Formats: sequence, structure tokens, C-alpha cells
Amino acid sequence: MKRIIIAAIVLLAGYAVRAQHQEISEKPNMYKGKAEQSIDTTSLLAAFKKGHVNGHFRYFFMATNNQNGLTDYYANAVGGGLRFETAKFHGFQFAVSGFYTFNIGSSDLGKPDSITGQTNRYEIALFDVENAYNKKDIDRLEELYIKYNYKSSSVTFGRQLLNTPFINLQDGRMRPTGVEGVWFEWNEFKKIRLEGGWLYGVSPRAVPNGILPGDRLASIPEASMRTATNPYTPGNLESKGILMLGTHCRAE
Repeated sequence: MKRIIIAAIVLLAGYAVRAQHQEISEKPNMYKGKAEQSIDTTSLLAAFKKGHVNGHFRYFFMATNNQNGLTDYYANAVGGGLRFETAKFHGFQFAVSGFYTFNIGSSDLGKPDSITGQTNRYEIALFDVENAYNKKDIDRLEELYIKYNYKSSSVTFGRQLLNTPFINLQDGRMRPTGVEGVWFEWNEFKKIRLEGGWLYGVSPRAVPNGILPGDRLASIPEASMRTATNPYTPGNLESKGILMLGTHCRAE
């Protein structure tokens, strides 16, 4: 099996083409040009007026060339997004972002292969893994949060993007994986950074609507390859959320 992938990202903030990959040590930065707000405004109106608007456009082509007798696939995806973040107001910030995706040409991603009986696995992740024939209504509210900043530290509540060893962007298709919950970063120690929180919702990269950890998460192809030895099918996995705590040691 051979796969051909072509991805182009046009960043409206800088009109540059860059790679999608981000290291785990980097903060999520889907919208290049997003700057840290260091000045605390004196009024709520000023916080909105001095806020930042960013956006980007993405095109992604993917093709799978299987062995003779098996089904080949291809897909063309295009989309764009906007993000707004206020300046600080007594340490608080508000942010919202959204993205839309269109299937502008693909093979039949919902038709099972005549030999294996399996449907498409890779190209469908550009769109909606729960509905292979959804070509237009693929939009998602990616961020909607309020953040409190204290010196170099922060606490964020709401829908947000995280980049940790356990839960990260997985930015290999049109959109990254997102989460909902409370997340803190404590940077007041000289050599150690603490981070963690309680996440009550997860939105995988190929699911337009946010989902809860547990039953529905196990139904996503990326999350569970169902076999006779894998019992994690819907109904066998339950969870109220995810509790995480991590430390990072800074170099001298």
C-alpha cells in the first residue's frame, strides 16, 4: 500500500507555507501570528478593541494505492478558519475560533472493499469519520474559553487545544484534536513547569462535533480497531473524564 499526501497551509497572518507538525514541547499554534498578550487593559471594551484576529486556509490531498484487487482511494479537502483572542483585562482573556472543511472531490469513501469488507480508513479522516457522505456540513467550534493569567502562569476553562505527550494535536489531517475542560500551567518555579487539569470532553480531529470520553470515543476508527481480541467496542468503555498532571524540567 502506498499513500500520497500533499498538504498546503496558507496562513492569513503571514502568507507563508509551513509544515503542520508540532513538537510536544511546543504550545498549540494552529493560527500562526498569534502573539502572547503582555499588557493588561483598563477596560473590557479596550480588551476587545486590542484583541487579535488570525486565520488560515488549508488544502490537503491524499491518495492510497493498494495492491491489485483492493480498492484505491483519493480525496481533496479544502477549508479555512478564524480565531479571535482579546487582550488581558485584569488578567482575564477570552478566545473563540472555528474552522470549516469541504470535500471538493474524492472517491467513494463509504463503500466497503469487495474483498476485505472494510471501508476507507485514511482519507475519511480528512472529513467526518461518522458520516462518509458528509461533504459540506463539516464545521467545528474549536476554541471557546476564558483564561486567567497570573504572572507567567494561567488557568483555562472551556474548549481548547492541548499539546501534551498523552493528549496532543495529532495534526495530520485538516484539523487537530481538541478538548474541553479546565487546564492550568504553572511556570513560577525556576526549573520546573507544572501542568494538568480535568478534561470532560474530547473532539478527535475527524469528528465535527465534540464528544465525551468513553462509549462514543471507542466507536471512532482511529481510537479502536475492533478485532476478536479487542473488547473496546461501544458499551464496554465508560469514563466521566480524564485527569492529567505533568511536569517539565527546564534546561539550564
